Parts: sequence; C-alpha cells; structure tokens
Amino acid sequence: MLLPARLAHVSAEQDWQHTTAYPPLGFIPFSEGALGNGDTFGLYWPIGREASEPIVVETWHDAWRIQPHFSSLDAFLQAHAAAEDEYVGTPSLADDPASPRAAFLEAKEQIAQRKPDAAIALLEGALALVPEYTDALTLLHGQYVRMGRIDDAVTVAIQAIISPPAFGGPPLKALQWLRTQPVPEGEIDPIWRACGQLSFHFGGSKDNADYPVLLAAIDSYLAQGKHVCAATLMQTYAELMSAETVSFQERHAFEPAAFIARQIAVSAMLPQGSRDPALLWSSELA
Repeated sequence: MLLPARLAHVSAEQDWQHTTAYPPLGFIPFSEGALGNGDTFGLYWPIGREASEPIVVETWHDAWRIQPHFSSLDAFLQAHAAAEDEYVGTPSLADDPASPRAAFLEAKEQIAQRKPDAAIALLEGALALVPEYTDALTLLHGQYVRMGRIDDAVTVAIQAIISPPAFGGPPLKALQWLRTQPVPEGEIDPIWRACGQLSFHFGGSKDNADYPVLLAAIDSYLAQGKHVCAATLMQTYAELMSAETVSFQERHAFEPAAFIARQIAVSAMLPQGSRDPALLWSSELA
C-alpha cells in the first residue's frame, strides 16, 4: 500500500494489526480529529487501489460503519486545520471536490431535483475512488435501472451485493432486482448465478443459507483469478459473520483469526499489492 506524502502530519498507528472484521482490512487509524467517543479518522486504501495514496475515512463504531469523507490525507489536513480542534465534519464538494461522501450526498440532492444524469456522474466519480462504497452502489443501481441501462445496473448490483456492510447496505433492492434478471447462458459470475439463493436477511435465526453461497462465490472468484472481487466479498463475509453469535459462528466453522489470515493471504494476490499493514510499515522502514 502506498503511504501518503504527508504521513508525518498524522499519528498513524504503526503497530496497527487487523484482528477483527471491523474496521476493515486496509484501514489504519490516527488520533487527529478524534472526539474521544470511540470514533476515529484513519487512512483507508480501497480494494484494488493499493498502489494509490489512501483516502481518509471516519469510523462510526456503534453502527459498524465507515464513512469515506476525504479523498486524500491532504484534504483531511486542510479541513482539520480549519476546524481549529473542533469536530472535522463531512466536507462539501467545494471543500473537497473528490470526496466520495460529499459526492454521495450531493447525488441524493440531484435525484430529489430530478437530475439523474448529474447524480450518475457524481456516483460514478465516488465509485472510481472507492469501488466498494455500498451506499453509492445501491443509489447508482437505482438510477441505472430508471435510465434503462440494464447491463450497467447488473454490474453495479453484483458489486453492491459483494461490498461490505461497513460502507452501507444491505443492498436488498439491488438483490431483489437482480433476481428478476435472466442469467445469460454461460454466465460465470457466481453471485448472479446464485442470487436466487440469497436473502440478505441476517441475524435472529439458528441458520442462514446465505453463508455457504457467499463462501462458494469467494472460491469461484479465486478460481477465476478475480482477486479484487474475492477480497471484497471476503471482507463482506467477515463483517456479516462477525455480527452473528459465537454459537452460530461455530456451527458455520467460522474462526475469526483464521479467516483474517486468509483475507491477508488473498490480498497478497491483488494486482496492486498486499493489504497487510505489517508489510506497509516494513516497506517504509526499508
């Protein structure tokens, strides 16, 4: 993962290790801007963009959410300086024109004003920076459907389904819509092929047939060499399963430490490099 040029301006935790599903793999916290309530800002490398500088996100730990507020560390540092030790809020597009969160919020305003083309452009820009931004994916999916862009809607629906709940969701409308679309003969995407078996209703039951389907899809993506899709869905699976009871996890043979180790191993196969934070700091010291 590429470290930002102004890394020395924040107290990023160099001993940070990914030991739980949330915050997600690819996140490293720093103390600047933190309010002391458990929420914190941090660097985050979107999946598949490890060779680029990270964005800056805020954790909402009570909701297990990550908000992609700032497009870069530079943008965060500018906002932090202007805040003068007050809370660093969500930037506007005027403050940070590439902010994924600001683009998402403005897209909602454009939809309310019946300007779908403007909304689509904003959402596509946000997703170019954070492809696993689930909230933006579900909103963009709805606009593609309304505009009759069915092929694009299918692609975005699948991406929304495999993207982590930490970034929004659950993408129930996208899933329900995808289930109505005929699967082309020879289609290889495992989520499209198996979407009829998914419910995306989690918790409160002794068993859930979604989990074996998601595990099988991870294996399919790996077999197809689609490591970005596999890594994305692994993060989603880890977050969903970690929200279940210990007894549920045991019934599904989910061992958190072993799954995290597998996530890190799979990330080593990503085209732009591993997401292992230990390797990040070792490369910096070298």
